[in-house]
Amino acid sequence: MLRSSWLVSAAAVAFFTASGCSQPPVEHTVAKVTAEDVHRDTSKAVDTAMTAATQVKEEFTMRLKSKLADMDTEIAKLHEKGLTLKDEARTRWDATMADLKAKRDALRKQVDELGQSTGAAWERLEEGAQSAWDDLQKAYQEASKEF
Repeated sequence: MLRSSWLVSAAAVAFFTASGCSQPPVEHTVAKVTAEDVHRDTSKAVDTAMTAATQVKEEFTMRLKSKLADMDTEIAKLHEKGLTLKDEARTRWDATMADLKAKRDALRKQVDELGQSTGAAWERLEEGAQSAWDDLQKAYQEASKEF
């Protein structure tokens, strides 16, 4: 490898000299990488990854909070519809609304925990929060169809 590199350099010098160029090509050298360089670059990569993970968590939490606020509005509308129900329908409606509000409260708790989570806990809580959202959305859709 060293010999072929030397040959290429010599050929380049001869070519450029023969073609009228007065300066030989620039020699390229490989800089040595120190442990300090690796440590610095690794630290930068870790910081970048942590920042990206934090942004993902914050964006997910904000989207979920927004969806939850919208769902609160929809639950309030559904609650108003059910106020006129009587007898058995009212009993079913009360049970459905209690279930819906319990699922909403469970999601709200998950969202609060998300904001305080880090690392592996964040991944577990993200899945739990998404599952809680799916449960709430499904319960709302079923309730809105029934009432």
